Amino acid sequence: MDPLQSHLFVLILAGGGGTRLWPYSREDSPKQFAKLFEGKSLYGLTLSRAKKLTSASRIFISTSAKYADIVRKNSPGIAHENIIPEPLRRDTAMAHGLGALYIHHRDPAAVIINLASDHLISPVSTFVQQMKSAAQIASDTGQYVTVGIPPRFPHTGMGHIKFKGQIGLKFVEKPKLSLAQKYTASGQYLWNANLYVYRAKLYLDLLKKHAPKTYAMFPKIASAIGTDREKQVISLAFQMAPSISIDYAVSEKINKFVCVIGKFNWTDVGDWQEVWENLPQDVLGNVISGPHGRGQYIGIDSQNNLLFLDKQLVATAGVKNMVIVDTPDAILICPRNDSQAVKKIVQTLKEQELVKYL
Repeated sequence: MDPLQSHLFVLILAGGGGTRLWPYSREDSPKQFAKLFEGKSLYGLTLSRAKKLTSASRIFISTSAKYADIVRKNSPGIAHENIIPEPLRRDTAMAHGLGALYIHHRDPAAVIINLASDHLISPVSTFVQQMKSAAQIASDTGQYVTVGIPPRFPHTGMGHIKFKGQIGLKFVEKPKLSLAQKYTASGQYLWNANLYVYRAKLYLDLLKKHAPKTYAMFPKIASAIGTDREKQVISLAFQMAPSISIDYAVSEKINKFVCVIGKFNWTDVGDWQEVWENLPQDVLGNVISGPHGRGQYIGIDSQNNLLFLDKQLVATAGVKNMVIVDTPDAILICPRNDSQAVKKIVQTLKEQELVKYL
């Protein structure tokens, strides 16, 4: 066996929500577990890619405690002890850190490929080849490695990476539009897809140096792993830890890292527009899908719509560029390119305390 392969681990982060994919994405079953893509969930697709990178025994999943049962049910071949429930949401610095701590406890020489559970990637063969190459670099050099995505358009919701060749120069979090436009035009920046690769010990050391409040309880957690104090110590650690992303806590504070240009198609599926763009369209540009396959639909003079159907018949006439999502207790109708409108609907539901729809 390749020396690296025996120390190669994958950590999947699966604890986030997805308000812009309401009403199909809900608090109890967020977007990564929703069967959005021809009967497959983003989490299931991510786990399938992870199994092409390393053995199932070396795949760990960090998730919210409320989703732990969903993860267990949807993770064939993954041991329950490899699923790490987070008692509170504390953003990605803590999630990556706790995962790295468990993996380092298993194998002090571990190299970790970090994956988010809500990305859509193709072709998988190119992705696997590039992520393994990044892992080899992380193993050989001991450096922090990231795989960035060439920007398709100026994006204010994405972190950026300035690079030159394979030398990473700096991470920049979510620029305003004027800067995003300059970054895209320059050809010197990539989108930060949070595809981080590093030795487990390196990340723990960086967390200790740059985010000591996040790291503070980690030595106590390490000594409690496998004991009856484990859950109690982790709960206390999460109560004490700040909520901060890996980007702000670590990435933006390091000045030496390796940047690999991703040569695969990558999408952060954050709204219904992205779903429409990544599913097969008919001759009129309509996407007709749903959790039970193609739902019942009649369309008259209707074009470029996303129709995510459940059980009842849906009919449209003269409807263009819209999203229609049918669920048993709620129906969404909105312009296809207005993901912010969906976010506002969710906020209004919260304000009106209509929690049964969240």
